[in-house]
Amino acid sequence: MADVIVGRFALIDLIAKGGSGSVWRAWDSKTKELCAAKVLRQRDSADLMRFVREKGVSFDHPHLLTPYGWGAEDEHVVIAMPLVSGGTLESAVKKRGKLSEPAVVVILDQLLDGLSHVHSEGWIHRDVKPANIMFEPRGRAHPVSRLADFGIAVHETDVRFTHVGMVNGTPGYMAPELFAMAEPTPSHDLYAAGVVALVALNGPIKLHDGAFRPDELSQHLRGVTPKLSAVIRRLVAAQPEDRYQDADTVRRDLPRVPQGYPLTFADGSPLDFQDTLDPLPPNAPGVKRPERPAPLVAPSSLEAIRAGQVQQGFTAGSPTVAPSPQTGQRWAHGGPVPPGQHGGGGPQGQRTSAHTTPQTFTATGTATATGQQRGTDRSTMIAVGLGVGAALVLGVIVAVVLLMVFNGDTSALGALDSSAHDSFALGDIAPTGDIAPTGEIPSADGPAAI
Repeated sequence: MADVIVGRFALIDLIAKGGSGSVWRAWDSKTKELCAAKVLRQRDSADLMRFVREKGVSFDHPHLLTPYGWGAEDEHVVIAMPLVSGGTLESAVKKRGKLSEPAVVVILDQLLDGLSHVHSEGWIHRDVKPANIMFEPRGRAHPVSRLADFGIAVHETDVRFTHVGMVNGTPGYMAPELFAMAEPTPSHDLYAAGVVALVALNGPIKLHDGAFRPDELSQHLRGVTPKLSAVIRRLVAAQPEDRYQDADTVRRDLPRVPQGYPLTFADGSPLDFQDTLDPLPPNAPGVKRPERPAPLVAPSSLEAIRAGQVQQGFTAGSPTVAPSPQTGQRWAHGGPVPPGQHGGGGPQGQRTSAHTTPQTFTATGTATATGQQRGTDRSTMIAVGLGVGAALVLGVIVAVVLLMVFNGDTSALGALDSSAHDSFALGDIAPTGDIAPTGEIPSADGPAAI
């Protein structure tokens, strides 16, 4: 049984663990969705301050990943974020090596798009690095990256939580002036974005505090097209005044990558981001076991249906599965669809609405509510009786006419013909072909009239 925190977040399995807490895949009973739950211990005041900061940052942007809920209980506090399980840029570079230049341009552009939104709201991230750039698990589809971990983000109007003589950030990704206790600015995030681009282009490289040496930077940019090289050089310039000051300007200077252009690693292998998490345990919260389908029942005869022996069933050739008593819905032939997965086109995922009354399917596939069978039987018997009576009357009339014609008297033919049409208007009696040959049961409000 999964542990439940604050009565809402059921912890399923551990994703990562650090010195101050852990990140879990969890089930949010309020949203009815999986999430990433960061659990911290309350005894560390510094971590709690970062927790307060991170839970206070919330952006609705496709390239940002921020908390949407939180809670505290006993010795622990928890913040919940959307679950993004395609891995990080750091892990991709470590496992697969450097990326092609078009792939770097696309990912850098997405990062700058997110930073532009962050900075427009007065925030500075302060920890931009490959480990905090996460990807949606989209396989080989166009990658979607999201900047995460706003634990040390700071707002322009905020009081600093850092002790005097201390700096926050990750060495190697910090602008040189930060080590001299400079106040954080948006350009510091842009400097870090430039270092991210260098790592993506080269694979893991040795980073150090302070500015890049000119020969070092030239080595990292060997083989890179002049336009992208110029952008990165300006991003990581040693002097703050020589750098870009806003993310939108950087985006305008980036080379263009045509839509649909195939993105790859430097070795030519496709750039893909698969789900890095293990399959959910079968007893995990939110995982529903597939319902056992109701047995298929094929009525052997029309009499069995009329006798009420079959309340729900299927005839040969009907591919539709009976409504589940738990869900009240029916899924087309091909097996149950997992929870939360929409059915696609075709028989494997086609979803049909549940009927409010039990349905019986005839040999032609026509559905008739079993609760209406008694009225249908009565209408059928009336229609058959009227048909037989009409045939007898018509036979008598024909015999009389033939007898009159045989005797040479034709004066009454027009009157008889008119009388016949007045007495038996078209549609008063259901054609006999609608009853027996197809095995179809007329509905209770069918064509038979009394």
